Formats: sequence, structure tokens, C-alpha cells
Amino acid sequence: MRGHTWGRRTAALTTVMLAFALAACGGGGGDQKAQGPADEGAPAGNFKTFTGHAPGGSLIVLAEGDPDDLNPLTYDSNTAYQLVHLMFRALGRRDSTLVSYTPDLLQGWEQPDSATVLLKVRPGLKWHDGRPVTANDVVFTIERQKDPKTASPRTADVAGVETVRATDSMTVEVKLNRTGPSTLNALLEVVPVPRHLLESVAPEALRHAPFSSNPVGNGLFRFGTWQKGQQVTVVANEDAPEGRPALDRIVVRNVPEPTARLTELMNGNADLAKIPAHQYKELQNARGLQLHTAAQVRPAWITWNVNRPPVNDPAVRRAILMGVNRQGLVSGLFGEKGSPALSVIPPKLSPGGSARPIPYDVNGARQLLAQAGWVDTNRDGIVEKNGQPLRVEVEFSSSDPIRGDMLIAMQAQLKQIGVDLAPRQYERTTWVERLRGRNFTGSFWGWGWGPGVMGPNAEMVFHSRSIPPKGANFAGYSNPRTDALIDSILAQNDKAQAQGLWQRLEQQLIDDAAYAPIFLDPEFYAANERFGNVKFRGPEWWEDVIYWHIPANRRLPRDRARG
Repeated sequence: MRGHTWGRRTAALTTVMLAFALAACGGGGGDQKAQGPADEGAPAGNFKTFTGHAPGGSLIVLAEGDPDDLNPLTYDSNTAYQLVHLMFRALGRRDSTLVSYTPDLLQGWEQPDSATVLLKVRPGLKWHDGRPVTANDVVFTIERQKDPKTASPRTADVAGVETVRATDSMTVEVKLNRTGPSTLNALLEVVPVPRHLLESVAPEALRHAPFSSNPVGNGLFRFGTWQKGQQVTVVANEDAPEGRPALDRIVVRNVPEPTARLTELMNGNADLAKIPAHQYKELQNARGLQLHTAAQVRPAWITWNVNRPPVNDPAVRRAILMGVNRQGLVSGLFGEKGSPALSVIPPKLSPGGSARPIPYDVNGARQLLAQAGWVDTNRDGIVEKNGQPLRVEVEFSSSDPIRGDMLIAMQAQLKQIGVDLAPRQYERTTWVERLRGRNFTGSFWGWGWGPGVMGPNAEMVFHSRSIPPKGANFAGYSNPRTDALIDSILAQNDKAQAQGLWQRLEQQLIDDAAYAPIFLDPEFYAANERFGNVKFRGPEWWEDVIYWHIPANRRLPRDRARG
């Protein structure tokens, strides 16, 4: 049998597993044992925190947007993702290696056969209203997440579920309609919700239910307040069975403009923000701040709307990428910390590691365009076809000016091959709406991969069944070969064969160039130096914030606030 087992030393395992209550979602449960918290340097004492540090203090985080809603079934924004995973426990989340799972809401899981998964709910967990977490909550969540009326952005996580039932109050039996290990990976990303609070809500009404603005979770932090458009506050869960986190509260403030975030940090009005690369040097010597880097697993790419000319032609998409000097771009903007993205999958998570990237080749790009019928007949420097110049607009968010700088540099490079690239900046909310509505020719965004990359994550972004509104395939990319490879990976039990299929898939995605990878997000964070035990093992700040604390002699008056 494969998977995490339960039975002996249940109490000890319970403490160990919940130490990872805020790692992220990802891949391969396998036979790996759960790891315990590693809070180096924690003092001895009788504190209630699971790290051993004295409780107290506030963390003010600056975010680039307000959450859309806080229901794990229906949210669809990055800020909501962060807050949901502070307040709720997923079935399993990625560990510190970023390539495997550790239990979270579950005590463990087991596969008696390839088509059956037994999920064992951790005993002693409670919803923040005091009701126990049971197998019925897990069953309810999976059923609602599968229901098309719910319109969950994460239906791919449960696409492999044929049936689900509770065999007792703490055990869930899942029958799978596809049996590859990546199907289990996807399932472990499910974030259960309380059945007793939501079963009376119609699936189509879940997104707008009061719960979405006033959620009841089961994590190490509980919901506090939400001032729409301004900030969300979560507070430490004093009743967490493994012990509460050291911080009293976390305030996530909505500050879309990067310069405003920088000012708030430098003035001491906030404690943490992800910073764009152009601000990194400015903050290197800033008093009271420490700079951190996180794992680079988030490729920034240009998504081409493959239903719009001229980028509906793969030859045009390939030629554009051949005309971009990605290494030169990242060296100029990020220095030694910059890494070009040569594939849609970051090297750290690529199972094959042998993909052939589209090279930087100006002459080759010109030849490819000429073969596709694009010629500069009027000698204005821009190639044309059927009287139409090769002009492409690429949109980006005003909250991320580094992409604007990148596009301006690319604009100059692409003129060498006769392409007129036009950057278009939009306010973040408008940019997101245009991206999701596929109302663009090119859009500069990216994707943060986890260990579920081989299968469920790829399905969510690259499979034709994930074209909006069913998923995040905003390119509208549809290739039967790609679909077949993803489907085969999802059903493949043999690891070596799955990796072989994956190598073919990654190469197909590179060659089709519907997603043009440009750089790996350098993942820069600035944190107030008063915080101790600051960790960034994953790409997200919230994953290890449960280990952070503020020594008593570094606390500010605002740290006394508790609500």
C-alpha cells in the first residue's frame, strides 16, 4: 500500500503534521513521512505557541489587490488564495522541498489499490465556531467542487473523482476515474469547508453567500474583519491543537501601487511586501528592512490569444520569441539574481530537464516570418502580410511596472525582426478582467507552479477543457496532441513512463509557443527587521509565516492590538 499511514503514535503524528499547516499545495504524497516544525533557536518555555516563542505582535502585509471572496470553493484571486490558506487547512500541502506533499487537514492517506484512496481526517480539529471537522465536511466539499453549478475555479482538482463517501466519521473513500499519481496530487489540494454552514446554500449561490465575506475556517489563523477595498485581518487561533502561532494577527492591506507600497515600508507603516525588481537596489540599504528571496518557480510569460490574428499563427509566435534576448533582458533588469525562463516549467520542477528552448536567433526569426508571408514591402521596418503590418499589443498590470519595463526593452529588440510590439498598461482590476475574459491579443502574466505540476497544474493551464470559464487556459490554446499527453500523464501509474510523457508534453508546449516564457520571477520580499525566524522556503510569504515571531523588545505600540 502507498501513502501516509495512521495508527501508531497518532498523538505524536498530529503535532508533527500540523506544523505544516501553512505550506502550499503541490504534488506526490508517496511514501514520504511528514516532517516536524524546524523553528531554529526557539527558546524553552511554557508558551502556548507551537514554536515556543512568546505570543504577541502584528504583521502588516501589503498586497496589490483586494480578495474577490474568501470561500475556498469559489475564490479566484491571489490575495484571496493567501488569506484562504491562512484560515483553512488543505487536505495536504507541499513540504519544504516543494516537490512532495505532507498531510494538513488529513492525518494521512492510503491507496489499497490504484483506483481507491482512503483519506483519514485528523482527530481533534475544529472549525472556528467549535464544531468538529469530520469526513462529512470533506465529502461535501468534493461534491460541491465537482458540481458545475458551483463554477469553482478549481474543478480540475477533483476531476479524477468518480465517487466519494464517508465510511465513518473520520474516513473518506474516494474512487478515481483515472489512476495516475498526479490525480492524487490534485485531490490533496482540496481545501474543505464546513458542511454544517454551507449545505443549505445552493451551489450556484455559494460565491455570493455571506460565508464568502465572513468565513469560518479551521486553520492556525481565524477570520477577523474585512474592510472591503482596504484590508483583511486574521487573528491567531488560540484553540489550534498543535498550539497557536506566535503572531497575534496578520493584516493584509490593499495597496495596488508599487511606489506607495515602498513608501509605507520605508516609513515603518507596514512590515512586509513583495517588491518588484526595480526597487530591490533602492531597499538594499534601507534602515529597518531586510531583503529576502524565495524559490523561483513562477515563470512570467506572455499569453497569446490564439484565436486572434496575427498570433493565431504558431510561426508568428515562435518568431517573436526568437527575436527576444531573454538572457539580456534579465541581466539588465535583475542583475545576477535574474534567470530567464526558457520553458513554461521552471527547471526546479521539470521532471525531464531536457527540453529544447526556442533560441534567440534574429536571422532565424526573420526567415520564419518571411516563410509565413510577412515581408517589409514598404521599407518602413515593419513586416506586412496582405497589407496588414505585424503589430501586436501586449497588456500588463500597472501594479507590476517591471513587466512594462520588460516590454519596452522587448519592443526595441523586436523591431530588429520587423515586429511592432505595443505595450498597453491597465489598472490591475481591468487587466485581470480582460485576461479572464480573453479580451486581449497578448497579456503578460505568469503562473506559480507547485509539485502538482505533472498533471493537475498542467491540465488547469494548458488543456483545452480548461479554456475559460472552465479554467485558466486564457490563451484558448487547443492542441489534440497536448490534450492527449496530459490525459495520459493523469492516468499513468509508472513514474518513468509518466516522466517520458511529460518531456514530450513540455517540448510540445515550448514549440507551440502559445505561452511565451520570458523570465523567472526573482521573488524579492522586504520584511521589517524586528521579526525573528523569518523563512521563505517556498515562493509565497504565507507558507512559513507560522514560524515568525516578534521579540518583546522589538514590538511597537500597534503590536498590542488583538482584533
